[in-house]
Amino acid sequence: MSPRASCDVLVVGNYCHDLLRLGPGRETHALGGSSAYISSVLEAMGVDYAVAAVAGEDFRYADHVRHPPRIVPGTRTTQFTAELGQGERVLRVSARAEPIRPEDITVDARVALACGVMGELLPETLVRVSERTRHVVADAQGLLRALDGEGRVLNQRIEATPYAALLERIHVLKASEEEARALDVEQVRRRTCLVITRGAEGCTVLTAKERIDVPAVPAEEVDPTGAGDCFLAGFALGLLRELPLARCAELANWFGAQAVMQVGVPKLDVSALPASLR
Repeated sequence: MSPRASCDVLVVGNYCHDLLRLGPGRETHALGGSSAYISSVLEAMGVDYAVAAVAGEDFRYADHVRHPPRIVPGTRTTQFTAELGQGERVLRVSARAEPIRPEDITVDARVALACGVMGELLPETLVRVSERTRHVVADAQGLLRALDGEGRVLNQRIEATPYAALLERIHVLKASEEEARALDVEQVRRRTCLVITRGAEGCTVLTAKERIDVPAVPAEEVDPTGAGDCFLAGFALGLLRELPLARCAELANWFGAQAVMQVGVPKLDVSALPASLR
């Protein structure tokens, strides 16, 4: 991460190596990880941002990212295999990078995206992030994910994690419908703003006082990988602009829709962004 005092958005989460299996005989290797997808949105929108990420010495995409990760010698980069050809995405992990530590958080920010992909966001790092930013927007996947004996990604109950005690340090928690099943939704919404993404049904914003349902942007899905990350980035953009929660969700839905229409990290044409969201 570049040595500077502050930025508008701080992205905290690792880059990954992704192997996408699209069907029989069809697979591709790509740059992955929440930081890569979120960066594509921030780059397209011209946002001043920094990234705190860690990778192994095998990281092959250093020339593809503006803010390279901290490389830990003798270790590997997190690698996911995504099986996409059978209707339901199955994720497996074959390598895990070192965690992001509190000392990796070296800048202040107006909005921070806590977007761990596989346990790299330590509880103490989340605390440090919350101390150095105005808004923390977190992805539930970084708090809930665990592996079974075959390397498949599963969600554990948040009560079984150390993050349950830290929800007040998060201003917005984004969860998919599957991840929301690992949460006590009514308890969580009393402690933070919970945003549940529902695919083609849009999303629901839940606070202690209100529920806001926001319809999806129509999109022809090719690859769902990274859609939640781009959604998260769009929501953070709304907070950066100090928009109402409903407008933040509209912006998030638009960027999420752009992600599913491309394989891998999307190339975004923000000239197509509706005038009401610019």
